[in-house]
Amino acid sequence: MNGHRQPRVIALDGADNSGKTTQLRLLRSATGDEVRIGGSVHHYQPRWPELSGAELAHWWFTESRSEELVTLLLDGYRRRLDALTGQPGWVVLDRGLATVEASCVASVMLKDDCSARDAEAMVAEVRAEVLGESTPEPYSVLLGLGPAVEGAALSVGREGGADERYARYQHLLHTALETRRNRHSAVIEADRADIVTVQNHLRVQLAQVGLHVRPLLGDVRRVIGLGGMSESGKSSAGEYLRRRFATTRLKLGYLIELAAARHGLADPYGEEPRLLAELVVDELDRYAHAHYYLLDYTIESLHRLDVTQELKRLLGERLDVVYLDASPQVRARRSLVDPATLAHNDEVKRARGADRIAETCDLLVDNSGPRPDLELVLDRLMTGATARPAAASLRVTDPLELVAPTALRQAAATALRGIRTALGDRLLLFAVAGSVGFGTADPELSDLDVLVVVETGCTTDLAAELVRLRGESDVKLGITVLTRHELLLQRCDSRTYSALYSLGQGRIGCQYVSTDLELPDFSGTQRHQRTIEYLARTLHEIRRPLLGVETSRYRLYKSVLNAAKMLLRLAGVEETDPAAISAQFERVFPARGRARIPDRVEYRELGLDEIAAVASSVLHWFEEYLATAPASATVDAAAMTAV
Repeated sequence: MNGHRQPRVIALDGADNSGKTTQLRLLRSATGDEVRIGGSVHHYQPRWPELSGAELAHWWFTESRSEELVTLLLDGYRRRLDALTGQPGWVVLDRGLATVEASCVASVMLKDDCSARDAEAMVAEVRAEVLGESTPEPYSVLLGLGPAVEGAALSVGREGGADERYARYQHLLHTALETRRNRHSAVIEADRADIVTVQNHLRVQLAQVGLHVRPLLGDVRRVIGLGGMSESGKSSAGEYLRRRFATTRLKLGYLIELAAARHGLADPYGEEPRLLAELVVDELDRYAHAHYYLLDYTIESLHRLDVTQELKRLLGERLDVVYLDASPQVRARRSLVDPATLAHNDEVKRARGADRIAETCDLLVDNSGPRPDLELVLDRLMTGATARPAAASLRVTDPLELVAPTALRQAAATALRGIRTALGDRLLLFAVAGSVGFGTADPELSDLDVLVVVETGCTTDLAAELVRLRGESDVKLGITVLTRHELLLQRCDSRTYSALYSLGQGRIGCQYVSTDLELPDFSGTQRHQRTIEYLARTLHEIRRPLLGVETSRYRLYKSVLNAAKMLLRLAGVEETDPAAISAQFERVFPARGRARIPDRVEYRELGLDEIAAVASSVLHWFEEYLATAPASATVDAAAMTAV
């Protein structure tokens, strides 16, 4: 970053309380000494009165002469530039010339009760005397807070205890900044986003001039902050989210301890809430950057209201604050400590404001009931946040255009027509899955596998229609039914999950989808776990007929083929055609003495006993495969000794 011979000056402009100082603090945390941050101009002005608070406000708006105030501000701006640009590198200013000028104009208008035109003229005259022919910063970014009236209200609201004079000043300041809006290289609407999002917008703008800083929390998709009193279920919730949705569990105390060690803080909890929250976000960012493949996090336990509020300001919608509540009796029953210790722990938490998080949380959960109640709420939280309109994301195809034999295509069209007639608006999704959906159907062997999503209470009407359809067609119709809520909560078996994943990826299309159906995110991480479950189920299906349970020749063959397909998927190989599955399985998992899995052409030449022999051979190989490490991972002890 420091390769430039001359300093590169960037200004961050904006009205009071637009977030400039916070944004520069976050930028400094990421860049260290590579970027010099220029603070307020009065720090560089030796003639600035040593006043603060109400005394400074009185001097500013009442005692000082307008020309004196404007001169001090513009001269401080010049002195700041001289102090910071004496060596090569990057300089980022907290308030550039546009903001300093706007502050001068607003102050003069308020002090002298003059027009904007007269104030602008006076400021321009003093600027010419103090700055001469110098030009503004070559690159400036404005943090906007919207139109002057709304922006001024935000600035005043964030100040706390502001009087009428300050409110008037803010309106004039915002108006003066608005007239300078076109002088800026970029404008970030800071009133429309959380602090981290604004920071990342700023970093994008800085990259335009060669100052590259990686995004803050760039790989983090969402954070679930878990709060609640002792034994309310925070740890249970965190563990369920880890197992079910592959979130990463972190303790708030762990992040604070890391921050304390990094910055040499003896008492990190004594820091201001906003600074402590920024330290937590910084440590989360460092952790997430080192573990870039992790997307979703839980943080336990939110125990201070003020820090939680600051974290929400920083992270916005990326953070869901979940407060778990439970009755004292339930918490006492769950507790592993004696009642006195539990009461003491509650006292400490209340003193920190932990119980008040319930007043402002995003989700308040009564966790006094059975555990499935909690898990259902967490499922809604996780899947609802990723849901999107199914009609906008799925590929819709006419059933007669499926790549399948004519009889199967016609059966699909008939089934869709019949089910739509029977259910009407209660049918939400109709998708042909299996070999017909993937375009690998066999005219002699393949069934028509259909996945439908319906509203609740459709079973009786759907059952009657299926009786009719099966009575009028020679095609075997298999159907999987989910309700809208089962789909949204991903409450389905591994095979159905795989079909829904393929739908979401566009590998298969659907033949009908309602405009108001939402589809959650069927992630690759969860699919991997579901594939392991599907493989276990398939191995069980292979073993049953070998133990004497009656089955058909094709069903046994299909189970063997599915087992191979699942193991290939775990190896990162996606195949749906039987011939390709057979060939790829031999390539990826070569083994001596194991029967080769036949493709469909070869299958037709085999009887049930021959298919059973293949199944027995493949099952034995699977059992050995699961019992021992693959050959490539074993170590020959004798060879090691010889070396």
